[in-house]
Amino acid sequence: MTSSSLVVVADRGGLKAYKVNETPTRGPSLQLVQAFNITDAHGRLIDKVTDAAGRFPVTESAGAHRGQASIAERTQLETETDRRIFKELADQIAKVVKSDGVEGWSFAAPSEMHKTIVDLLPNDVRDRIVEHVKSDLVRIEVAKLPQHFHSLQPL
Repeated sequence: MTSSSLVVVADRGGLKAYKVNETPTRGPSLQLVQAFNITDAHGRLIDKVTDAAGRFPVTESAGAHRGQASIAERTQLETETDRRIFKELADQIAKVVKSDGVEGWSFAAPSEMHKTIVDLLPNDVRDRIVEHVKSDLVRIEVAKLPQHFHSLQPL
């Protein structure tokens, strides 16, 4: 099994990439090589669109307004925003993995987005993943991060 020389953790708001440095007495230590935040992932949707809920009245016929106003269709907008965020994350991950020339790397992301990001990675980058962790580890303290990856554990 190829060992991990890079650990990438991601969530909807960004990613962090850590270079794995082996120390003879203390095991692996992680050094931050890249941190990337996605601005589209922050904030509320209502602050990003111009139409407020209730701007589109429900009508039965021309001009006859009755009852509560409808809310604009947001699921397509949210889906498109997620698609763009995941694509941007995949692009940044590919850039980091290719620039560091790593043989094997480990990847962690929340389970609801993990597969989507992996599928968006180029084949040459995806094939070098040695460990998948379906968990949100972006905000974990760096010293505690290696215990979440089996490939970084001493044999």
